[in-house]
Amino acid sequence: MKRRALLSTVAGSALGLAGGCLSDADEATETPANPQTTATGSPTGSPTETDTSDPEADPDVGLSVVNEDDEPHALSVRVTDGGGTRVDSSLDVGAGPGYGRNVANDLVGDGSYRVVAELETGATLDYEWTVTNEARRLELVVTPDADLEPRQRVTPAFDDADLPYSVPDAADIFSPPTAGIRNRSDADARLTVAIEHDGTLFFEHAFDAATDREISTPSLVESHGTYEVFVEAEDGRTATHEWRIPEKWAWPTLAVLVADDGSLRVGSGWPKMASVHVENEGEAERDLTVTLVRPDDADAAGDDAGGTGTGSGGTVVSETSRTVSPGESNLAFDVPIGDEYELSIETPAGSETVDYPACYCWSTNVTVTLEGGSSGGNGGGPSVESSQYVCE
Repeated sequence: MKRRALLSTVAGSALGLAGGCLSDADEATETPANPQTTATGSPTGSPTETDTSDPEADPDVGLSVVNEDDEPHALSVRVTDGGGTRVDSSLDVGAGPGYGRNVANDLVGDGSYRVVAELETGATLDYEWTVTNEARRLELVVTPDADLEPRQRVTPAFDDADLPYSVPDAADIFSPPTAGIRNRSDADARLTVAIEHDGTLFFEHAFDAATDREISTPSLVESHGTYEVFVEAEDGRTATHEWRIPEKWAWPTLAVLVADDGSLRVGSGWPKMASVHVENEGEAERDLTVTLVRPDDADAAGDDAGGTGTGSGGTVVSETSRTVSPGESNLAFDVPIGDEYELSIETPAGSETVDYPACYCWSTNVTVTLEGGSSGGNGGGPSVESSQYVCE
């Protein structure tokens, strides 16, 4: 792997390149036309806004809600400033993860708002939202445990950068990708992100990754190819990613994450829960283990999503075991960051492994069939069918 001046201070670290893929968005409710924004639903009833005739209203200043829980919720929102009430609304939010809708647009420009929100579960949020030239949109996030969190959308300008980067004689990408930077830990972080192509460093920028914001960059590259991404925090934490953008994929994105535990992850889509469909054709319960492995990543100590080396050139990043009853069911497992993985399906009678891209606009569906033996019991090994889907 090539080294750069930025990472020279961690030359003693093991910085393995993770396998790359486009980006993550199996969530059917997200639209690839703008991977970093939420889809707008068509709910009954619309939010109530006041002062819509305000001559200083700015159409770029807006408020939305996104549901990362798998249950629908009812939300009430009140937004005030020194001039009075700007929004007083109650709305229904469809089940997620990934469902989103607008609450209000055309709020006034730079300044501070008080945003008070409450779910029907009793979870509340009281947040001071400061609108600046870079931070003009706020999301109210319903978390998977039905809590409320603020997430400011920040889009910095790179006046000194020649973006998007173009590779001579390479095909253009249909939708030139941006990068998203999220911080889900309890502490603010400052991250430096650098991107190389064939040894040429063409992008390097430091970002203030506060815990209540998501940073979206302008388009970074416009050519299909393979790029090396390096991320470093001020305290020395690092992560790397081989960002592959083959010609047949038109909707790439890059995700940089400070996870809940403070670890750095970089990949081709955000963490999510995935599942395999299981058809147990026997009359007895069967034991099943699903293991997600990042191939050729055994040396990526402290990098990306972490994991445990398998001793065979791969790293286990997620493992789930369950006893499945006869009939059909789904077995869920964790995908810690968007990437190209292998998925191993194992029973006491045998195992099978398939390629498993889990990225934005490059996803995998898996069906596992457990055939029943003549006398029940564990039967034979699993039969696995997989299919991949891409945005073209």
